[in-house]
Amino acid sequence: MVNPRNLLPPVLTGSPAAWVALGAGSLSVSAVLIALADVSAATAAFYRCVLALVLLAPLLVRELRRHGPVGPAMLGTALVGGAFLGLDFLLWNVSIGDVGAGISTVLVNLQVVLFPLVMRVLAGVPLARRFLVALPVLLLGVALAGGVVGTGGVGGNPVRGTVFALLAALAYSGYLYFSRDCGERFPRHLVTLVFTATASAAAVAGVAGVATTGISVDLPLRAWVCLALVALFGQALGWLLIGAGLPRLAPALSSTLLLLQPAGATLLGALVLDEVPSVTQFAGCVTVLATVWLLASGRSRRHRTEREAEPAPAAVG
Repeated sequence: MVNPRNLLPPVLTGSPAAWVALGAGSLSVSAVLIALADVSAATAAFYRCVLALVLLAPLLVRELRRHGPVGPAMLGTALVGGAFLGLDFLLWNVSIGDVGAGISTVLVNLQVVLFPLVMRVLAGVPLARRFLVALPVLLLGVALAGGVVGTGGVGGNPVRGTVFALLAALAYSGYLYFSRDCGERFPRHLVTLVFTATASAAAVAGVAGVATTGISVDLPLRAWVCLALVALFGQALGWLLIGAGLPRLAPALSSTLLLLQPAGATLLGALVLDEVPSVTQFAGCVTVLATVWLLASGRSRRHRTEREAEPAPAAVG
């Protein structure tokens, strides 16, 4: 497993909370960089994964030499999870252009709430009462944040962007379902599992790109720089930091720290892209983030003694 002490300044090496905070901040730049790259959704998804594989390869070799390989069953689980991750990237990239970098990041982080719904459908796990009570509030917040209700704000296609962001969140919930136990069963193989899932996501994005818009090769320098930065901060570094820190923190604290990602993306979207949300969109973002936090922190208080059975909240993007 990659030691976060090698990635952080010495003052922060003793704090898993700092790892998660830095990881969430690292992920928050993804949407803005993808918007600046100005390439198709499939092209952005494919290259962010492929370039991340290049960055992760030396760490993978080091990890395998130290700890050996994982079993084929676990690799298969990571591959299936990575396929859902690739679908998440494709859908989310479209939503960035439709509703803006910040709003799309807020909406896609609903995976924290959608995961119990996936568990209900695939594993028969009953939905908590608080989830059913909060669902109408979340739907209202989503409609406001995406611009479906109200006027003005960010984005030229609010309905499609909102739907695609929610589908991306659902796809990421599928990724969590298939890979939730990988980190717990193989804590020393964080890079192996991230690398495998990223490779699978790259394959899905590549196939989807070839079948639809194609994967562009002749990109301007700015696009390559933006995609390389997404691969570094939004794919490799961000996920390694979060993956290393989450198991060491209480879920309530993790959920709070991970909200730095959509908050940071919204701020960066306003500063860099001039994507200033309308009053109704801002109210929707606050509603969504507050409800997500309350659901996640409430679940952690109720199941404090069953942490190993609960999936750790994870950031997207």
